Amino acid sequence: MTDAASTTPSNGGTSTAQPLPANRFDLELEFIQSLASPAYLHYLATTGILYQSSFLDFLRYLRYWKQPEYAKYLVYPNCLYFLDLLVPDDGNDDNQEGGANNTAIVDENGNGEKNHNIVSKAKKVDKGEAFRREMAQVQFRNFVHEQQFYSWQFRSGRLYGRG
Repeated sequence: MTDAASTTPSNGGTSTAQPLPANRFDLELEFIQSLASPAYLHYLATTGILYQSSFLDFLRYLRYWKQPEYAKYLVYPNCLYFLDLLVPDDGNDDNQEGGANNTAIVDENGNGEKNHNIVSKAKKVDKGEAFRREMAQVQFRNFVHEQQFYSWQFRSGRLYGRG
């Protein structure tokens, strides 16, 4: 068993890249599920972590958990919903016409356009920015937590009965 902190780079110590830990799957599973907690999302928003581009890139990387071969390990699948709210798909897939992943095209007057050929006047809108900003508010955090509770209450009632 090797400790990730005790390993040194093979090129004489000049590289800052560290080897990936052996328990990477477990660490990422634990982290992705922590996104199911509105309190944790509030903490990330109030400390400013949710606005760091490197952290947002990491969240985009974690989208692979939406694939069935990984999602089956999730105990709290609503973390994937929060992941989508934090960092929505970019809409880079050209074959997804009319889908929710298409990037909105906004001209200088603020009018939305369906024609994706007008790129010169377009600006990309960060769809997850509003949710990240609102998660910093205590009232919104409490609202999300309350709605999550009602969802789980309804789901358990449907699965196990109201006995």
